[in-house]
Order: sequence, then C-alpha cells, then structure tokens
Amino acid sequence: MDSLDWVPSGTGMAWVRCGELGWHTLTLPKGLGDRVLADLGEASGAVVQEDEDHRLTWLTEPKPSALSHLRGHPQVTLSGDDGSFLFIPGVDRRHLVWWRIPPAPDRLLTDADRLADAIATYLPETRR
Repeated sequence: MDSLDWVPSGTGMAWVRCGELGWHTLTLPKGLGDRVLADLGEASGAVVQEDEDHRLTWLTEPKPSALSHLRGHPQVTLSGDDGSFLFIPGVDRRHLVWWRIPPAPDRLLTDADRLADAIATYLPETRR
C-alpha cells in the first residue's frame, strides 16, 4: 500500500474499518506494548497509541498466521474482517489518540513473525 490518503491531515480523526484498507490490527495494553515496541525497535511498523484506554495498536498483514495463536489471549486483541474499527489520528497530535510511530509507505505494517516473537519475550506462554 503506497498511498496513505486514509490518514487524516492535520489534527483530523477518522474511523477506519479494519481489513478494508489491506491491513489488520493487534492491540496490547500500554505497559506490555511499550516493552514490545522497544524490543521491535526499527522493525516496528506504524503504531497508534490511545492514552485514555492505555493501549498500543500495530497494523499487520491481513489474517497473519504467525499471530493466530494469540486470539483469545486476555492481553491481546486481534481485529480484522470482523466489522471492527480503528480510530485513525491525523498527522499532527492534538488528541488522546496519536501516532506513536507514524505511518509511511516504507513503515506501515509490522512483520507478524517479529511481532509474535517480541510478544513471546514478555508473555512466554505465547511462544509458538
């Protein structure tokens, strides 16, 4: 996906249906998410931070098999072709929902294998 025209300009906000734009999501509580993000480093794709709900959301490829074993885990939320939406912040932070790592054509989706491995570092019971 080269076009990022689905990202609102300025301080705008938009609801986007997960799966509609060629990606799904994985959401973690902020404390765990911060550690996973640090572990991923530059390998992380775009990440949305929600300050009020205290969570981080990664954009992933659709239906990633590397993450399917995490479905139902109490600290992990996987969303995709299930009618769920993601609140997409604009490029300028003015809200409690913002881009912790802004999307870019070369930094949009996080590799599902790397994300699963990073999660397993902190949740050993999720090792594949």
